[in-house]
Amino acid sequence: MVSVTFEPVGKKVEDEPDTILEIARRNGVLIRSDCGGKGVCGKCKVVVVDYRGSLSDITDHERKHLIEEEISKGYRLACQARVEEGRATIFIPPESRLERRKVAGLTIEKEVELNPAVRKVYAEIQPPSIEDQLPDYDRLTRALGDFSLDLETLSEMPKLLREAEWRVTATFWNGRLIDLEKGDVSDRCYGVAVDVGSSKIICHLVDLKSGETIATGYSDNPQVAYGEDIVSRITYASKSAENRKRLQTVVVETVNQIIAELCNESGVDLRHVYEVMIVGNSVMHHLFFGIEPRFIGVSPFTPAVRRGVSFPAEDVGLRINRKGYVSSLPLVAGFVGADAVANIAITGIHKAEEISMVIDIGTNTEIVIGNREKLGVCSAPSGPAFEGAHITFGMKAISGAIDSVRIERDEVIYTTIDNAKAKGLCGTGLIDLIAELYRNGIINRNGKFVKDHSRIIVDGVPKFVVAKAEETEFGKPITVSEKDINELLMAKGAIKSGWMILSERLGIEPDKIERIYLAGSFGRHINVENAKVIGLLPDIPSEKITFAGDTAVGGAKMALKSVRVRDEMEDVVSRLNYVELSVEKNFYSVFVRAIPI
Repeated sequence: MVSVTFEPVGKKVEDEPDTILEIARRNGVLIRSDCGGKGVCGKCKVVVVDYRGSLSDITDHERKHLIEEEISKGYRLACQARVEEGRATIFIPPESRLERRKVAGLTIEKEVELNPAVRKVYAEIQPPSIEDQLPDYDRLTRALGDFSLDLETLSEMPKLLREAEWRVTATFWNGRLIDLEKGDVSDRCYGVAVDVGSSKIICHLVDLKSGETIATGYSDNPQVAYGEDIVSRITYASKSAENRKRLQTVVVETVNQIIAELCNESGVDLRHVYEVMIVGNSVMHHLFFGIEPRFIGVSPFTPAVRRGVSFPAEDVGLRINRKGYVSSLPLVAGFVGADAVANIAITGIHKAEEISMVIDIGTNTEIVIGNREKLGVCSAPSGPAFEGAHITFGMKAISGAIDSVRIERDEVIYTTIDNAKAKGLCGTGLIDLIAELYRNGIINRNGKFVKDHSRIIVDGVPKFVVAKAEETEFGKPITVSEKDINELLMAKGAIKSGWMILSERLGIEPDKIERIYLAGSFGRHINVENAKVIGLLPDIPSEKITFAGDTAVGGAKMALKSVRVRDEMEDVVSRLNYVELSVEKNFYSVFVRAIPI
């Protein structure tokens, strides 16, 4: 056994000899690991402050990502450095910590007629007598209509009915009695809508009697410690049942924690939360339910199930009402999940006459195009560049991230999240920067520097200084190289290829798209003019582009509040034109044309 203390969290653990990253993962200490621990991204830098025992030697991967000055100060890559014996103290620097990112909130919301799967009613039952010896179960069905129930509920029913003097509140889920309480508590009926995203988890606590949202909360998805992208998580989960269970446990426990916090601040008893509605991409869906995700990741990319599912919450590990349920909207395909279906539900694109596009930009960018006559969907393999991965000073949208950029002659004017000292560039800042570099003639359409500028330095390769050393938190300039620019242009190219090919398959010209909905937190903060300059979005009037916010959780709420919405979405999915970009013969040629600005 080895002893490792993690700072600044102050957590001391005893564990088997392993890499610092694996020891941290097993003990709930979150360290950034965009590549899933392969030694490729260099984002898991830690400092070995002290050790008494044996550490593994510096690897070639570490020498590639660490400069000599860092090595001399004790920097290591957590995924490479092994604690072999003894004890060690590990400091996790700010750039390697997983911090909460900003979320968008919901900017569009659809009213639905309340028709939840959960029904809660108060009844005063006629007690039995010598003249009326009807059994308790039949006495309840006479008052409340037919229903099913389990043995435990039936066993407890006789005593509870008499203790309650035959005045009870019954709770049903899809016609099944799941709770019986004394007195009239019929107004205490709640559900939770959950968007399990690759990088964050959003929960809305909903009053199922009024339809009102009474509390919202979110957290980063702790699975990012096992890989920034879903392919890394598929790989990790596929290695063993224990790994798959670990990925399920960390996300389910995070949802439990958020739900508990929401209920606590709202004065809601967890017993009165009866259903949780889950949406997420197909991999997140499978990992949440503990379903083997391996075959989503290999051709022909088949999920285990497509239709919406419901399971007892207790079986999944959710701590709500003991007899409550957890449900999901249907999936579309291996890389298009229930979150895309939720986006369709809340935007109403499937009912509209105008041709619209819904785009949710992320590691896998879901794109929906069409109207009530025809509707198509695809997933573009955009990769994690918009999340800051593979960019030298790239980072997520957290405090200190440069999120907007403007260039005026020799000056770079930028803003950071929370007005903190600059730490790096998040996706929106990168889009602005590339658009501004191109607009000012500093780079060409291929992202190559073509004009001298006072901000360009040569450090092995040409780099553009966005923030000077004295402006940053760590005292080094924040720069972008041609390689960094190319990473973002390739991600943009994948997305543009997606909407170009999908439009072509539907017989729709991109310039005929009349409305664009930007879904998700990323879309909420994007500068649409700059996004159009670099070719990320079709060139339509900006007033026709709507910031939709976290639409996935909004669609989940619609399904939570109405079983009709669930049925409607099952029908929509059955009629969707799904385009698998990986087998499109012209994908590569379209992709190559889509990369330049």
